[in-house]
Amino acid sequence: MYRVKTSYRTGTDRPIIEHGPWHESRKVAEQWAEQLRVAGYAVSIESQSIHTGGGEDDDNADLAAALAGMA
Repeated sequence: MYRVKTSYRTGTDRPIIEHGPWHESRKVAEQWAEQLRVAGYAVSIESQSIHTGGGEDDDNADLAAALAGMA
């Protein structure tokens, strides 16, 4: 799963960051990102990792991803 993250400024010190919806393929996310670039937004593409196995390592990866999303 992939999504486009946009950022822009409205005259404030901090940029405004918005996350788009999740897309099944990177190709679709890149198409949306290109359209937003043309419109003047700074964009990046984020991916979502899906772990199918079990175990302690997966729990730590989920925690790390959750904490990174909060930052």
